[in-house]
Amino acid sequence: MAKLTVLGIGSIVMQDDGVGVRLMEAVREARDWPEDVEFIDGGVGGLNLLNVIESAEHMLVFDSGDMNLPAGEHRIIHPRQVAEPPSAHRVSLHDVSFMETLRLCETFAQAPDDIVLLAIQPSVVDFGRHLTPPLSAALGGLTAVGVAMVADTLKRLTL
Repeated sequence: MAKLTVLGIGSIVMQDDGVGVRLMEAVREARDWPEDVEFIDGGVGGLNLLNVIESAEHMLVFDSGDMNLPAGEHRIIHPRQVAEPPSAHRVSLHDVSFMETLRLCETFAQAPDDIVLLAIQPSVVDFGRHLTPPLSAALGGLTAVGVAMVADTLKRLTL
């Protein structure tokens, strides 16, 4: 079992919504990581991530989020800081967000106590396979932040 799970969330066919997955890939490729770090493409999240969340000891999550910031800006937050109301327009269980899935794990199963989110402000969420220019330009700096988060977490866990 991995000591640290790094989860990238987003749809890579919806432009900037895929930044979490793209960032996870960039951080994974940035250096050689110990075997106890697991990098996971979480896709669009939802209930498919129940097992990932339940089995994680420590977790870093990279995802886009509308925070009314300039495109490419980021915030490092704890899940308890996310105020996401339940979806009133959900058509099926395929529409469950990562935060709803996390809260289900916390309520009915188990979830790691140590979860940190790196949320990135998207510019455009629409059909397309590439990040927009603002997010492409920000990806190098975001990768440095992500690498530092993984390295710092590993350092903290080995102390």
